[in-house]
Amino acid sequence: MNRRKWLIASLVSVSTISAVFEGLYYRHGIPSTPATSALAVVLSAFLLALWIDADSKDHPQVERSFDYGYIVLIFWLPYLPYYLWRTRGAGGLFMFAGFLGLFSMGFFVQLLMYCLYYL
Repeated sequence: MNRRKWLIASLVSVSTISAVFEGLYYRHGIPSTPATSALAVVLSAFLLALWIDADSKDHPQVERSFDYGYIVLIFWLPYLPYYLWRTRGAGGLFMFAGFLGLFSMGFFVQLLMYCLYYL
């Protein structure tokens, strides 16, 4: 398994585990702890920045400066749609929607649980 696939698999795993914990907290009526939420967000952003850095090596249209990884880590949110559009065209916007879905998976789990139990 190459590095890009490993990073995406790790990002999906972190998002899924975080969503499961948020769903369990919601089910039992306990507010989620800020530490677990913050850890999941920081770890997901870090894994996404590492994926962008690893993926950009295969795309010659992306100019990489010596501090490219640091810049991606700091500005990952505005840079992600631009990078995906630049490297993959219109299909990159679907990937961006997928990344947004991963980051908001905990909200969707809570919404699903609310709909199942209270409606």
